[in-house]
Amino acid sequence: MLILAGAGSAILGIAILRYSWRRTGRSVPHNTAGWFLLAVGAAGGWSGAGAWGLTVIMLVGTAAACIALAPGAFEMPKASRRAKAAANGASGAEAGDWRRGLMTFALTGPAALVVTIAIALAARDLAMRWPVAEADGNVMVLGLVPLVWPLLTFAMLMSTKRTSQIALLAIPLTLSLVPLILLGGRS
Repeated sequence: MLILAGAGSAILGIAILRYSWRRTGRSVPHNTAGWFLLAVGAAGGWSGAGAWGLTVIMLVGTAAACIALAPGAFEMPKASRRAKAAANGASGAEAGDWRRGLMTFALTGPAALVVTIAIALAARDLAMRWPVAEADGNVMVLGLVPLVWPLLTFAMLMSTKRTSQIALLAIPLTLSLVPLILLGGRS
């Protein structure tokens, strides 16, 4: 029952955050309420089933965030809409360049996940060369992916140029492939 309540709290928290972030000005009360509901959901999941419950709540929250943010991949940023409207003398209600949004989504979503998995597998491969049990190496992979992926995605979304985003993928991927290829990866 706590997991179900936690999932509802996480979904509501995501909905409030999406509403708050979509507004022209940021609202501290809305942001606080959204993050508070996410924390309540996490606590409910942990109380209901420990780490497993927390994992379920985080997956529900992540899925809700993906659903809430997916339409944004097909929209033109507000500043670009205003600039385009001023240049064309139009109202600014035109559809954005969906290809650009889709490319950003593809780079920060699936491509960043592939790079993150390569980083985690390289870390596991390096750890296996130390006196680390295989199970610990596997847990390391499972722990690194949800930590590195959002950090990499955040860094990419803060980049203003496409070349910077691609470099943020290419450099870690190249560095993670070194131990996997040169050292004969056992992952």
